[in-house]
Amino acid sequence: MFWRHALAAHALAATAAALAFTTAIPAAEARTVTVATVYGARDVSTQAMEKWGELLAKKTDGRLTINIIPGGTLGGDRELLQQLSSGEIDVDLSSPVVMQYVAPQYQCLEAEYIYENENQGFKVWRGEIGKEASAAMQKQYGIEIAAVGRRGGRVVTANKKIVEPQDMTGLKFRVTNDLRAQVFAAYGAQPAPLPLSELYGALRQGVFDGEENPLSTIYSLRFHEVQPFISLTYHVWTYNLVLVNSAFYDGLGDDRKAFDETLSQALDWLYDAVAKDDARIIAEIKKSGKTEIVEPDVAAFRAKARPVLKAYADKNCKPGLIDQVDQISSAN
Repeated sequence: MFWRHALAAHALAATAAALAFTTAIPAAEARTVTVATVYGARDVSTQAMEKWGELLAKKTDGRLTINIIPGGTLGGDRELLQQLSSGEIDVDLSSPVVMQYVAPQYQCLEAEYIYENENQGFKVWRGEIGKEASAAMQKQYGIEIAAVGRRGGRVVTANKKIVEPQDMTGLKFRVTNDLRAQVFAAYGAQPAPLPLSELYGALRQGVFDGEENPLSTIYSLRFHEVQPFISLTYHVWTYNLVLVNSAFYDGLGDDRKAFDETLSQALDWLYDAVAKDDARIIAEIKKSGKTEIVEPDVAAFRAKARPVLKAYADKNCKPGLIDQVDQISSAN
């Protein structure tokens, strides 16, 4: 497809420039690290990048500073991946949904009810499976995973109350990948893609009846203002992938240690901040009285989703990937 050819072209350009990059910019020279994300400026994950910027500048005595470009200003997921691969940006803060573009054999790792709980997902992304996914992206596109942070559970917003899967029947839902589309179709919905930057207007105008995202995304992009119901399905435990351009990463020299250490500190801050932020968001939404928080029948959603996930993975993902995940303990 076009975007894959575009990414491949950008990857060739990035590879050709790698040696020049590493020799032209010594570690001691000051530079600004460009971090782009589709997340809004108020999103807690974006705030973690701001925290990282403060820590990194202090740790390197100002040699490395961070410029954050939030809200999809530079484009959606595909565009940011292209820019990351070519070196136009240095870091892309994203979710594992981007695997469908750069390592589709691992796209099932961002799937409905693949994990028993959040902890199991962390073990997957920070373990051997995550390293394999990173290596696959690096080989083809010159992109790798520098770190994995907390994002939280994805939930559903809609213009009607969603308690059971059949409550989605006939509703047009914005979804982010083919697997999610199949799962939501099994729930009875009419799934369709749409860039995150266009979603608020589509919900407000009634072009879409619902969508699904982490609470922080819903709140920071104000989807709750145009959706009267939020159902806490937690159908996906999702994570923050801090993706980096490999040539840039290798060119950090002695500053790479400071880069990694301060990023880890910022993500430690984010781990606690996500839980606090979700609690705050739910409390503020309840207080407004405009949007109802719904406790759905999670077991019913999971029962519908698992067969769809298994069938999709057998055809589209790395052989045995679901079994690999199931063998990883979900215990803390």
